[in-house]
Amino acid sequence: MSGRSRGEGARWQRYRRPETDDIEREPAAGPAALPRRRPARRTSGRPGRLRRPGRLAGWVGVAAGVAYAGSAILSAGGEQAPAPLPREERYAPIVTDEALAEVGAALARQSGGTEVLEARFGGTDDILLTTPPATPGDLAEVWRWDGTVLEKWLGEQARDRSPFDLGAVDAEVLRALDEEARERSDGRISSSRAHVRKPVTDTEHWVYLRVSEVDHGGVVLWADLAGTIESDLVNESWRDD
Repeated sequence: MSGRSRGEGARWQRYRRPETDDIEREPAAGPAALPRRRPARRTSGRPGRLRRPGRLAGWVGVAAGVAYAGSAILSAGGEQAPAPLPREERYAPIVTDEALAEVGAALARQSGGTEVLEARFGGTDDILLTTPPATPGDLAEVWRWDGTVLEKWLGEQARDRSPFDLGAVDAEVLRALDEEARERSDGRISSSRAHVRKPVTDTEHWVYLRVSEVDHGGVVLWADLAGTIESDLVNESWRDD
């Protein structure tokens, strides 16, 4: 047998316990590494209906917990998925002509005008309007419409938003964009919201509309005030392959 024997003074390397930083920086490898979530797809212009790959047939199991939404769902790949969003009980227009007229009249009575920095729509009884500061250096005021009453909700920084007249918003345009986003979605709808804000750069858009799905997928459309879709984004559902 070649080599030194234990009795001939062989020197054994001393074990060094790894430092905490060594453990944290060591990359995961092999079967223990978690799969990455699929990236979203974005296209320009107005493409046709976008389809996504087929959904997984089932789930490996459900682990109870109290830290986040009371439970966690494990996908077949082993990745912990968030709890599903609540499903939309029934369809309702994101805004109507009547609701927009009523909230505009209420804003004029209480603030003295219809100039806003941003308008957010989540239904005829869920509208938020941000009005410019009364004087430079003050906070912008956020007003909440519940379908009947308009009241001050909170104050926030005006940031770089530019004012525009609420009368420039067309309820029919927002409804059409919402219906288009719903048509492009192939999941169970959770909610839809639209934000209207005056662009301050060439890369911004007047309208941002998002339809969210129960499984955390969704469709986002960016458009101008006339309803022309300038860009779109399809978020893959958490449960897709």
